Amino acid sequence: MNIKADIIYSWNQNNKVTLYLLDNIEEDWLPTKLNDKGRSIGEQFVHINNIRSFWINKVGEKIDLKINKKYANKKSQLIEALQESSQKMRDTLYELFEQESIKGYKPHPTAFFAQMIAHESHHRGQIMTIIARNDLKISKSVNFGLWSWNNK
Repeated sequence: MNIKADIIYSWNQNNKVTLYLLDNIEEDWLPTKLNDKGRSIGEQFVHINNIRSFWINKVGEKIDLKINKKYANKKSQLIEALQESSQKMRDTLYELFEQESIKGYKPHPTAFFAQMIAHESHHRGQIMTIIARNDLKISKSVNFGLWSWNNK
């Protein structure tokens, strides 16, 4: 077992699941909110990207990958941003696990990795809730697909 390789593989799978969800969302759904409050579907994806950017900048390379909310309704912009931030996060995770330490976050790189996955999973769940509560028609296979990481 190679924990570093497993972490990088798992991060890549996490991003594939996020992109799979976005790919199965109609672009005209992106402005949709839950009860007309909070973040829209598109803004959830912007938030995922921008939190990646925040943490990469804090614990890794000093780079700003944030995107403006004005792109929340542009699927192609979201995909591009998520792909780039995922690659940079993958590189950041690799470096953190090579160093076996992390500055600016406690307690260790494994906890950081777990928090990143938990955060993104939470927002995928919020997106699915917005879809369900607004009676948007998404295939049940997409819901199950969010849990089928081995098929991505």
